[in-house]
Formats: sequence, structure tokens, C-alpha cells
Amino acid sequence: MHSADLWAKLAPGHFPALLSWCVLVGAAALLGHMVHRVSGFPRMLGYTAVGLVAGWLGFGDLPWPLRGNTALLLEIAVGTSVLVAASQISLRWLFKQPWLLLQSLGESLITLGLTAGLLVALGWGWPVALAVGVIAMAASPAVLLRIAEDLRASGAVTDRSVLLATVSSWLALLAGLVLTASWVPVSDILGPTTGTEPAQLTQMRFSASGLLAGLYNVALSLLWAALLAAALWPVLRWKSSRSDTTALYLLAALAATCLMAEHWGGSAVFAFMVAGLLLRNLSAKPLLWPQAFQAANAMLNLVMFVLVASMAAQVQLNGAMFFVVLCVVLARMTGKLGSILLLGHGTGLGWRRQWPVACAQLPLSGLALVLASSIAWQWMPLNPGVAQQVSAIALPLIVICELLGVLAASAALWRSGEAHRGIGRTALLRGEKRHDT
Repeated sequence: MHSADLWAKLAPGHFPALLSWCVLVGAAALLGHMVHRVSGFPRMLGYTAVGLVAGWLGFGDLPWPLRGNTALLLEIAVGTSVLVAASQISLRWLFKQPWLLLQSLGESLITLGLTAGLLVALGWGWPVALAVGVIAMAASPAVLLRIAEDLRASGAVTDRSVLLATVSSWLALLAGLVLTASWVPVSDILGPTTGTEPAQLTQMRFSASGLLAGLYNVALSLLWAALLAAALWPVLRWKSSRSDTTALYLLAALAATCLMAEHWGGSAVFAFMVAGLLLRNLSAKPLLWPQAFQAANAMLNLVMFVLVASMAAQVQLNGAMFFVVLCVVLARMTGKLGSILLLGHGTGLGWRRQWPVACAQLPLSGLALVLASSIAWQWMPLNPGVAQQVSAIALPLIVICELLGVLAASAALWRSGEAHRGIGRTALLRGEKRHDT
């Protein structure tokens, strides 16, 4: 065999898809453990690093928008985390906290307004600005749950962080359903858009039929949520609910919900959130998730973080686009941090514990990728240029916010005293209590 032919077969782009993902998952698991062991930061930093390198080298060359088995895997990975996060929210307690509701709604709307306003000021059309603003609204319950697991964090700050992230994600999903169904991007310029420069005359056109379709999708999502809750409720109340077979049943129910939403309509992730709320509020007793389900959730999260980073690394950024993405990142950080600190009065947490909660809202991950893929999928047949522009901004935004958000959230939880402070070899030499012992 010639050396050129051998190298062609060994090139990353020519690897079989299954073999590529086996290599990626193995490398991500090893690097994630090394990062956590040496630095003390969560394992997902290693997962994201492997995904970025894989995207640059050509591993995991996936179609965009995501579809098929890849989209199904991503939705299940996101769904396991949002289901667990939503199942911790007591609606009876939440409705008795008007300042907390105001803070949740305010930080989402302020982030949307700042992000969209900045893009419009930079010359981008309203469709791109609103779509990126909706994606920026979301936080990442999956990231926060993994941080809490890796750092063994618990307390009022951790619980409040997961609560706000879940509520803002639910609002972002709802806004995404309304935006893609009710408004159509229309471009008046001559000639096709390039996907890398703003379409200055792109406008939004309201569609009454689209609004009805959006309401229909919301109703279907609520139906899938009710069916999922009805399927999980009796099983989680059995005495043998901690068995491995129960975990398989839960995963099968989540996969079935994703397939029904794909076939008949609705949002599977939206349904998972509502189902978690139903499961939590049908009884005052907390849910006990099987250990095998939590292990499966960890493995699915590993694949999700690698997938998110590998998709973002495939975007070709020039200097102008990189500047736009950095501006959007700063606008989102300003909206999240500023609104939570300004609206924190009356929420039961003092200022010293408000800023760690604000830092915990910075990460983005799989849920934002689901939103971006859904918006691109809906708008691609209507206006391919706008869909490409949204993707060109949203994908780098997601991975940058994931990296910066994980660092900020981890440091904030350490400073709040709710996470173990042992970091790497220095803490080991000092005899401090380590995070990984």
C-alpha cells in the first residue's frame, strides 16, 4: 500500500463515523478526568476542548441543521438534564415569590433586548438579532448540574442558580417557538446573501397562520409532557424504582417522546421541562432518580459537550465576525449579570450571594444548540441567508459562553463556600480537603 493511500485512510475525515465517535468519547473522558484531577475545574472543560480540536481536524463532520440520529441523541442528552432540573422546582413555593419571578423574567427580557439591540446597532437585520437574542436568553441547567456534581456543590446559591437557569431556558424555548412560527424573515435586497455579512434590508413579516401553527406546537408539547409524566409517575413511586431496568424505561420514554415530537410536531425539550414540573408538583415528596439513570445522564452529557464544541469549531470566522461574536458575548454577560444584581432585592438572597447566582447563568450548551438548530431548520427554506447568519453567530457564541461560563460559575461557587475549595496539586500538598476524594 502506498504511503499516500495509507495517510488518506488515516486522515480524520475518512474515519468511519462510529469509530470517530469512539475515539472522541474516549479522548474526552480521559482529558476531562485529567482536567478535574489536576485543576479542580469540572470535567466538561476537557470534553469541550476535545470537541473543539475534533471539529478543527474534521472529526464528527455533521450536517447543519442537526437532524436524524444526531438530533435525537442531542435532545435526549438535553432532556435528561432539564427533566432532573425541572423536577426540583416547586410551583407552589415559586408563585409565592413575586420578586423571584420578576428577577427570572427580567433577566431574560433584558438579555434579549441588549443582545438584539446590539446586533441591530451593528447593522444586522431584525430576524438575525431576535434569533440570536432568543438563544442568548437561555442558560444551561445541564452545565450547572454537572458543575454541582463534580465540585460537590450544594446550598441556597446552587439551588437558586439551577432554578433561574431552568426558568430562563423555558422562556427561551417558548420564545423560540413563537418566533419561528409567527414571524417570517423577508429580505428585500437584490441577489443572495452570503451568510457572513448582514442583510441590511431583512425584515420580519407576521404570519397569522404561523401563529396558529405555533400554538398547535405548544399544545402538542404540553400533550407530550402529560403523557411522559403519566408514564414516569407510577414507575418512580415504586419501591424498586432505583433498579437498572427503571433507568432503561426512563430513557426509552424520553426517546419515544423525542420521536413523537419529530413525527407529529411540538418541542421535545419543552415537553421534558413541563413533565419535570408535573412530576415534582404532583407530590410533596422528592423524586429519587435511579443511579443508573444518573450515570446515563453523565455519559449523554459528555457526548453533548463534545458535539456542541465540534459543531462550533466548523464555523469559519473572519476578523469582522469574530468581533461581532465577542460583542454579543459581552452584551449577554452584561444583561445576565446586571439584571440579576439589580433585580435581586426581595428574593431572599443578599448581594454577596446574588453575584455567584448571576455568574452561574453565563454558561450555554446543548439546549442553546437545540434552539439554534431549530431556528435554522425552520428558516432555511424561507431565507437561507438569514439562517446561515444566525448559525454563524450562534455557534461560536455557544461554545465561548460555555467555556467562560463554566470557569465563572465554578469560581463563583468556590467563593460562595458551597463547593469544595481543593484545587489540584497545591491543595494536595497543603493537606486540604480535595474535591475528588
